[in-house]
Amino acid sequence: MRRLYFRIYLAVLGSLALFAVLVGLSGWVFHELREPDAAGPHSPFLSDVAEHLLPLGANPAALGQELEFWRNRTKFDLALLSARGEIIVQAGSIPESALARFARSTASKGVRWRPHGELLIRLDDGRLLAATPPPSSRLLFPLRWLGLVFAIGLAVAVAAYPVIRRLTRNLEELQRGVAAFGQGDLKTRVAVRGRDEVGKLAHTFNASADRIEALVTAQKRLLANASHELRSPLARLRMAAEAAHGSMHEEHQEEIARDIAELDALVDEILLASRLDAGAARTMDRERIDLTGLLAEECAPSGADLSVVPGNPLFVEGDPRLLHRLFRNLLENARRHGGGGLIEVFAECRAPEAIVLVCDRGPGIPEPDRARIFEPFYRLPGHGEHAGGTGLGLALVRQIAEKHRGAVRYLPREGGGACFEVRLPLAIPEDGRAS
Repeated sequence: MRRLYFRIYLAVLGSLALFAVLVGLSGWVFHELREPDAAGPHSPFLSDVAEHLLPLGANPAALGQELEFWRNRTKFDLALLSARGEIIVQAGSIPESALARFARSTASKGVRWRPHGELLIRLDDGRLLAATPPPSSRLLFPLRWLGLVFAIGLAVAVAAYPVIRRLTRNLEELQRGVAAFGQGDLKTRVAVRGRDEVGKLAHTFNASADRIEALVTAQKRLLANASHELRSPLARLRMAAEAAHGSMHEEHQEEIARDIAELDALVDEILLASRLDAGAARTMDRERIDLTGLLAEECAPSGADLSVVPGNPLFVEGDPRLLHRLFRNLLENARRHGGGGLIEVFAECRAPEAIVLVCDRGPGIPEPDRARIFEPFYRLPGHGEHAGGTGLGLALVRQIAEKHRGAVRYLPREGGGACFEVRLPLAIPEDGRAS
């Protein structure tokens, strides 16, 4: 019920229904309060017939038989009232309230129709012949009225639906386009239909998307090209440092080598981040990967302790190079900021996901900084360049996880330290059955 076209549609139908009810009630009240309608050109004829059938001064028993005869023929309940409103004779069961209302009638000579099909005939001598339809017909009258209102409402609903649906369908297409564009598909455009406000909004969105795509593409191209071009001077610097090996102090040589390695790592991570941002991951290699084996390969060089919860095997689908980089970056981050303590990795299967925790016993991350640690080049206060790293490691971790339809988050560790939780969707088993 949250969808826009349902709300607009129901608002229109609700307004029409309220209008119909108010009009119907107004007509009903007016019909009840107004004077009875004349029976038209047949009034004298009906009056004369009633005068002949119910002569003044006739025996009440004979009058009763006459009314009973016509009641059986017409199925109408009949009553004959004196000029003072007293009941002379009746055939059938006319409600007391109706009889009281007839007695108060001031209708002049002639025939009058009342609501619900009631008929009043004022005779020349002042007597009043009242006829009411059977109860089933009286109940059927409001039902017919309600049925008519319902039929009109249904016709309006059927006619209004395609108009409202067409309007809101354009809005839904625009919403899907904006959502896809926001998720990184910069080539998303929406169809422009009509010249109304929705069409103008779609045209404006497409124009804005063109400009944003051009700007972002140019920025990514510049970043990728600049990073690529840095490879050559870095290689020359490394060769020059090696050539000056004998004429330079050993401490300076180590510092230069460390700086060159850091620059090389920075260029490598910038290039990878640029490729991921540019959508290269959409065409990345995808294969079935044994996550336990991958983690074991990454934990061995760093001496991290790996614990796997027994149960279903941990198989995911993705690019093995990118997943190696994801966990390598997390282990390197734990090594730098874990205070030299043991790094622990926990893995388990929680269908439909594989859960991996990379934990250390370092100082952890303060609450205000936890929301920003996955931003590129963000460094915690007090962790300057001496802490090492490029500032892109955790940003790449998040990018790679999202490209594999997973997620990563920071969790404070009980007893002190930090944990990074990675969630990756499990691969479909080779036999096609869910794990």
